[in-house]
Amino acid sequence: MNRRSLLLAAGAVGVTTAVGGAAAAIAADDPEAGRKPRPMLTWELVGGFVPAGWNALRAPRLVAYDDGVLIADAARRLRLGQGELRSLRNHATTVLRDPANARRRPGAPIIADVPSTVFTARTNGRKFSLRFEGLEETRRDKAYPPPAYSLLEHLTQLRDRVNRSGAQWHPDAVRLVANLMQAAQPSTGAVPPWPAGVPVPQFRKDEFLAQLDLRDRQARALMRALPHPDQAQWPVHRLPDGRRAQVSWRFLLPHE
Repeated sequence: MNRRSLLLAAGAVGVTTAVGGAAAAIAADDPEAGRKPRPMLTWELVGGFVPAGWNALRAPRLVAYDDGVLIADAARRLRLGQGELRSLRNHATTVLRDPANARRRPGAPIIADVPSTVFTARTNGRKFSLRFEGLEETRRDKAYPPPAYSLLEHLTQLRDRVNRSGAQWHPDAVRLVANLMQAAQPSTGAVPPWPAGVPVPQFRKDEFLAQLDLRDRQARALMRALPHPDQAQWPVHRLPDGRRAQVSWRFLLPHE
């Protein structure tokens, strides 16, 4: 992406509330309880100093569903047995239902510009979620209570296992993110027209980012035009009105 994009960080949406500087657990009726499939557990990274549009493209590191399917990075999938899934649910719920597990140790170092880790577990129609600033980066300093790092280690092992031995996750469903370029911004080479069969994103007034979730025929049209999206250098396409936009995408998850 260009320098302008790198200097603009997309806003992060928090899923917890702050109490005395510490994240508080959400223990509420789950509005997603009636949906199938629904995530039983999610591990996400939010915020940090990232390029514009990155948060929209940053898939959860790991999602576990009630049927035992795990999807890592919206790229690979693996199914757990019910016993292992039950153990995972119990571990996550035990940690996340206690807000004290997200309270930083007094005097623990604060690292600027790093993302926050958000763990969310759903069980019996209830949802529990905690947010940790720089959880992975502060592991050595033990900034948070041991249960937080125990859950991080558990999920890291599962994510590594899915990425190592899981099958590819390639649904006909993608999230397109477009970054509108200024007229003065240079682009190298010829700029191709907007891909045929792909809806043109609509940019709101004074906004330069747009997002579209595409499925079926529209998703396949985008994947044909950009079979291997480059997250570091987004390709540029010319919109029907003559403006140019940088484009990238990722696969959608079953609950998205």
